[in-house]
Formats: sequence, structure tokens, C-alpha cells
Amino acid sequence: MSEEKKDAQNVARAPEGASKKRVKRWQIVLGVVVVVLLAAGIGFYAWHNTPGFCGTMCHDSMGEHLDNYNGVDASGGAGQASWHAQNEGTTCLDCHEADLETQVAELGSQLRGETDNLGLADRYYVDNEKCLSCHGGSYDALAELTADLGDYNPHKSPHGQMNCNECHKGHAAQVNTCGQCHDNGGQTMRGNN
Repeated sequence: MSEEKKDAQNVARAPEGASKKRVKRWQIVLGVVVVVLLAAGIGFYAWHNTPGFCGTMCHDSMGEHLDNYNGVDASGGAGQASWHAQNEGTTCLDCHEADLETQVAELGSQLRGETDNLGLADRYYVDNEKCLSCHGGSYDALAELTADLGDYNPHKSPHGQMNCNECHKGHAAQVNTCGQCHDNGGQTMRGNN
């Protein structure tokens, strides 16, 4: 084959090779962008599950609750949130489930400037089922776990199953509900009072 024909074939092939290089570059750039977005998404999700996120991103109005959780408020962290955080490593979302519907409603409140927490109690209410998911599984099982309290076992109440929040407050001093009417044998509640 003559030198002229080889040069002509090489020139004809150059654009095809350059096109393959461009495709490879775009694939690399796209791959890097996907990896960066994926890493950022995972990092954001991990941060989303921390109390710092709750207190800074969406709920600047929740500063008092975050301070209570961290035990740096005027009460010194009265209530269950601070005790669970310090002793169990519990985070906000372990007790306050934030499903998508709740988060969208909360975002709407924040965007409208409704930051006085009035709707938070209803949206993030912690019911007995949530408490019992860690503490015995059922009210009867909890009564068995606290059987050492004897006749004064508040979890084996003659009044039936009470709401855990009647006594155990998340972000406030606990209330000795039984002791308001009955002698409770000198019991004190576990955790921060």
C-alpha cells in the first residue's frame, strides 16, 4: 500500500477515534457527577438523622427542645429526651418519626413563618406504642419488667393502661401522676426529673 493511501486512511479514522474519546470523557464526567451526588445524598441522609439537623435546618424554632435534648437548657435537661440521649444514644428520630407527609407539612409551616411549634405536638406526638417498642413490647410486659416496684408499680395500675406521657415527659420534668392521689412508697422516676 502506498504512503498516500495510508495517510488518507489515518486521516479518515481520526474523527472516529476523537468521537470515542469524547464519549469516554462524557461517561467519566457523568460517572463522577453521579458518585458526587450519591455521596452527598448519603451524607445528607446521615446528617438528617441527627439532632443537630432538626435544630438547625428545619426547626430553628425548636432550639429550646434541642437545648433540652443536649442538657444545656435552664432545666438541665429535664425529661426523657436528655436522659435517653446521654445514656442510650437515642436521637430525635428514634422517638419522633418523621414520615414524608409530616416533613412536607412541617416545611409548609416553616415557609409560612409558623415557627411557634403549635403543630409539633400533634405531628410528633410519641404514643405508648413507640415507648413500648423499646420498653417491654406491651404494657403487661413493662409491668413485669418493673415488678420489683411491688405494690407501687405504676405500670400495673388499677386504673388500666395510662398514656406513658402522663408521667414521662420528653422535654420537661417528669410528673408523679400516681403520687398526686396515692402514696407511692417514696419512689422516684428513673432519668432526669
